Amino acid sequence: MFERYLSALQYPRIGKINFEDPKDFRGFIVWLEDQKIRLYPIEERDALRKINALEWSKVFKKYKQDINMPAPLKTQREELAWLLLYAIKLEYTDEASQYKTITAAKKQDGEAKRTAAPEIKSTSLFDAYDQSDADFVEGSYKLAERLAIAHHPTHLISLQAAAKVICTSFDKEVLKERVVTGKPFPIDEGNGMGFTDDAALEQGARILRLLQIQSVRKLQTTINETIVSAQNVTADPRTDTKLGVVGIKQ
Repeated sequence: MFERYLSALQYPRIGKINFEDPKDFRGFIVWLEDQKIRLYPIEERDALRKINALEWSKVFKKYKQDINMPAPLKTQREELAWLLLYAIKLEYTDEASQYKTITAAKKQDGEAKRTAAPEIKSTSLFDAYDQSDADFVEGSYKLAERLAIAHHPTHLISLQAAAKVICTSFDKEVLKERVVTGKPFPIDEGNGMGFTDDAALEQGARILRLLQIQSVRKLQTTINETIVSAQNVTADPRTDTKLGVVGIKQ
């Protein structure tokens, strides 16, 4: 999952590190601080370097506070993703002069010349905003939180997820549909999916099965509606169902 980030940071053990291993995780945090982030002076990193110490978790907790890590991050994976992105940002800042000549506009011009593609002007309202602005980032996270969307370290991903939820749950046509009430479907009953050793995976597989069944039913409904529409045009003799007569007199 983090290979691209690690590659951008030129980490020497890509593919060999296991972040689920506490020792590997702690060692990587030390490497990240020593080589990329450098939040603390060298002499103040000793406590963080003692990865086998019992109090390392407390030291890391203080480190997260000192670096102003966002509070909504709840899992180690989210925290790691945030630290990686933060380190990449610092890496760019340190080597900014190296990248100054590479702008988005120049890159787009180069690609346009190579492909000879016609110019496409975006009509998105978001193009008028600075998507890296602090207020924009905060607003994206607040919207995702309001819609009960899991936190993601990249605010634009959270915004995309929010857009999908709004389009599928708050669309005018969707809101017109009758709200389904009654007894919930007994998802834990019936034939299982075979993941007896992992309850979470088993439940996820059952949910995916139900979603697939729902998708197939919607497809069948659409096919039936298409057939009926086609028959209304091609039926011969034409039928007036109101009169109960086959064949309409001209």
